[in-house]
Amino acid sequence: ARRTSNVLAAAVGVVALALLGRVGPAQARLATDPAAPDAAEDPSRRLSGAASDQETKYVAHIMPWFDAGSSITGSHWCDPAFGGSFYESVFGLYSSKDPALIRKQLLLMKAAGIDGVWIDLQFTEWLEAIHAIIHEVNRLDMHFAIVIDNYARATIVEDVKADLRVWMEMPSYYRVFGRPVLPYFEHKDRQGTTVLPDWHTTDGHQPYVIGTYMVHPDGLPVGYDSLFFWNSPDLKWLETYYNSLDFTVKVGAIYRGWHEAYTDRHHTPPYMGYMGRTLEMAQEFKPYFAQIATWNDYAEGTMVEPSFLRDVSRGGCGDPKEAYWASSSKACSSLFELKLFTDGGSIGACLPGVASRGGIDGPCSGSGSATCGNVTDCTKPLDSVEGPAPPECPAGNRTAYGDLAAIAWAVRGTPLVNATATFEAILDGWEPEEPAVPMSAAAGLPPLVGLARLVAFVAAAASAAGAAW
Repeated sequence: ARRTSNVLAAAVGVVALALLGRVGPAQARLATDPAAPDAAEDPSRRLSGAASDQETKYVAHIMPWFDAGSSITGSHWCDPAFGGSFYESVFGLYSSKDPALIRKQLLLMKAAGIDGVWIDLQFTEWLEAIHAIIHEVNRLDMHFAIVIDNYARATIVEDVKADLRVWMEMPSYYRVFGRPVLPYFEHKDRQGTTVLPDWHTTDGHQPYVIGTYMVHPDGLPVGYDSLFFWNSPDLKWLETYYNSLDFTVKVGAIYRGWHEAYTDRHHTPPYMGYMGRTLEMAQEFKPYFAQIATWNDYAEGTMVEPSFLRDVSRGGCGDPKEAYWASSSKACSSLFELKLFTDGGSIGACLPGVASRGGIDGPCSGSGSATCGNVTDCTKPLDSVEGPAPPECPAGNRTAYGDLAAIAWAVRGTPLVNATATFEAILDGWEPEEPAVPMSAAAGLPPLVGLARLVAFVAAAASAAGAAW
């Protein structure tokens, strides 16, 4: 690989900007910063979705449940119950405990303007991986919080209390109003009433509990300090959340959509094409946190980690052909019967017509009459890091880095071409010099691989922009 000239790099940036025609970095401006030590809550700030005089903190929800072994139960790569996926990571089948892998994941996030990670915790068996992630977070001067997820264990918040108290004392742990945040992913249908922490940190603070909005859509319950939004095809519901006056610190949501591959369970039919609008809404409403949901949940197809569509015809580990919603006999209109992830189940099926230009970003028309097995994600290349989407999609190349590049453009103003070059260089072992600067600055560009490759970047960026936005 050889480094292009600064003039050429600048020209590429201009081309990418012309292709997109959108405004770049997010702004967030209000009077009081809840991140300040022991800051007092200002009730007057309930009148806005924003809660800080600093820019919104973009955080990636990361799953620490992956094991590189292809036959290990619970690896989340190949377990027959929940290891299938329509997607494949550019890292292949990795381990969440691998320090080198974790470092590259975090470097990708930093390059995209992501401030830190919110780490999902369901089992004590995940603690080794979580400790490894936190170690690299601290080495890279990033931030983190633990998301207590009671899907499997109702008492998980008590089971890991000792670890939580240690982590919450770290300078890198997220705090608001001087209190360590404790996002709580709640599963009321499985666990009933949520077990809230009844303890303090060693410095005497109560955790700042941020519950799940879809569990408490009617207001802030006793014992909670705020609520976070997760993932929904109903963008009006997301707007309702942003406009709520019930809590101060908003945790907005950024997501690409949903395309789950479970065989023995189902949440909701697929919907895609939401990355652009949810990024725009985060910039418009300026929440204190904007949670990217998710970094790497491959089973549910919500990952922004660089990835591509698998060619399911080749089968193999994690084959999604038997996924519940891949059946040719189940209509997408079943969403009307499932009141999950929507405000009362009132939103139409498949939804590209609402959020992502029906008939353009994917073949599902939004009518709900088509079988969900015919719903195709047209935002990613098929079986390659860069190349065309599935044949039923609009023509043009896609890139595995499209979702992350869209975030880099929205948060940092980095042209998609430059962001893609940076991401590929990080995968090849390159590390940006500190402090990180916007990759649109010519001096900070990573090595590119020649003029022909550069032209390919431009084409891929154009296709990714059209698909993601």
